[in-house]
Amino acid sequence: MAVFRNCGRFCYRELDLEKEIGEKELALSCAKGDNMARKVLYNRYAARLYPLCCRYTKDSDAGKDLLHDTLIKAFDKIGGFNYRGEGSLYAWLRKIAVNMAIERIRKEGRLSFSQLNDDIYAAEDPDIDSVKEIPLDELLKMISSLPESKRMVFNLFCIEGFSHYEISELLGISVNTSTSTLAKAKRLLAAMINNYLEKMK
Repeated sequence: MAVFRNCGRFCYRELDLEKEIGEKELALSCAKGDNMARKVLYNRYAARLYPLCCRYTKDSDAGKDLLHDTLIKAFDKIGGFNYRGEGSLYAWLRKIAVNMAIERIRKEGRLSFSQLNDDIYAAEDPDIDSVKEIPLDELLKMISSLPESKRMVFNLFCIEGFSHYEISELLGISVNTSTSTLAKAKRLLAAMINNYLEKMK
């Protein structure tokens, strides 16, 4: 019976932590090696980080690997986390995920900004109302199918909210390269969206 009572206290502590602990206290507890706090951090942020990781990878398995590596690094480095108000812990985790994605792609030599024929990108802008009818998972598949450099810049600018200057610093490219890569990414997406809408007619 004592075992079950202890188990009950353990579960109640987990529920209390999940519900009540703030970001600052959670980070401090994780830095002290508290496994319960680490579980709470995982439960609270993994579901938000996973779609982000998938946006920078080709498939869900690679996204899971990136999420795993992101959290391992976060637990290792969380002692250096600087709390700047509610939401800053997720922002810190997001930055780790993005940087690890960039590092991984660089190591694999897949981040190329070579010039391509501009005729490829002559797609017309799709109708906005029609785009709203496309399921989100289909749009995410289209983004995932973009060439590596274009997917990276599109994600950083359109979804993460980085400026072209920040992207140029992150990727080691010029601001002009960032802006032109984004424009080409949007043209490719427009072509894929138009093709999808045409098939749905």
